[in-house]
Amino acid sequence: MFEPARTAARLATATAALALSAGLAIAEPLDLVICDVDDRSGAAADTGIESLNGLNMVLEPLNEAGGINGQKIELVTYDSKTDPQLAANFGTRCAEDDKALMIIGGSPSAVANSLVTVANQNKIPLYILAAASPDLTDDAKYQFRFGPKVTQDSIAVADALAEKGVKKVAIINNSVPFGISGAASATESLAPKGIEVTTQQTYDVSATDVTPQIINVMQSDPEVILIYPYPADGARVMRTIRQLGLTQPVIMPRVGLMKAFRDLAAETGNGVMIPSSVDPAREDVAAFFDDYIAKFGPLALSPSPAQGHDAGTLLVKVLQDDAVQAQIQAGDLQGARDAIVEATTRLGAFGGLQGQKGVDYDFTSGHHGPPDNGFFVFVEVAGDGQELIGADTSKLAN
Repeated sequence: MFEPARTAARLATATAALALSAGLAIAEPLDLVICDVDDRSGAAADTGIESLNGLNMVLEPLNEAGGINGQKIELVTYDSKTDPQLAANFGTRCAEDDKALMIIGGSPSAVANSLVTVANQNKIPLYILAAASPDLTDDAKYQFRFGPKVTQDSIAVADALAEKGVKKVAIINNSVPFGISGAASATESLAPKGIEVTTQQTYDVSATDVTPQIINVMQSDPEVILIYPYPADGARVMRTIRQLGLTQPVIMPRVGLMKAFRDLAAETGNGVMIPSSVDPAREDVAAFFDDYIAKFGPLALSPSPAQGHDAGTLLVKVLQDDAVQAQIQAGDLQGARDAIVEATTRLGAFGGLQGQKGVDYDFTSGHHGPPDNGFFVFVEVAGDGQELIGADTSKLAN
């Protein structure tokens, strides 16, 4: 009854013996090691923690079911602490010491920039999550991005303001790459809509007093205030705006969604509007967040878990690809990394949890997945920072 199995085993043993006697090495399959390098204790800790949780919501059930062809995915995690140098060191460790097939993470733009350098130096694929700097995927080879560019946030903002007839906007931003690129992209998007930037004020990200900048905003008499901060300085800006009695609608792309900002701003954050890549009206999105909350605890609507989930979804699809599996089974690490890049491009048109219903990622024609149109809805802060609800954009109208 068991003779065929015994025969097969004997043949395998004999083949191995012959190979060894001929001086041939038998390749060991590569381990399915993936590195996550992202903030979990720095200024962008919310994004790193939430995206890692979203990623694990894909990988853990897969591993519990046996993994891919009997191999479980090994996730190695590093906390980059909003430190580009630390991120670069961890990225190099992933590529050289951990023998990772790829890296996922880089939610802050400064961290993502350092990981892009590491990825291209070491020829290892990188899935960037929330980082917003526009040029991160320009002329890209090894890096791919799942979060929208800040320029795409600006397009959504400009479209909404134009629709409501807004003609004058003031911009205030911090001095880090996100703030600078956000202000520049907003100015570029507003001009074709005939919307005047009444003033653009930049403050040092570590400033403890932003009163001079807010006074300049107030004196420019805008209809809407557009802010590009990090969480802590964003809360200082909002408190100062409220203390000085400004009543104009406020739009804060991305950072307004973050729990760290909402907790610090508290009641002064109420009414802040944010273009969001996660649509709460989608049933699949609502179901995902129900599962997330049941597993990890309360969470207001945030794109970060969705970005981690969507990156994990494509990652699994790519690792299951025949061409990638061939390199993994052959034990060829660089061959597997290159095959992952090729498979990401070939398989990268798919629907995820970001975007409006029916709007897909597309990596088949470039390394930036989110499209310009149909990717955003507007939400606003409520409940003294504890809630994110559908935005009343009529407040933008004159």
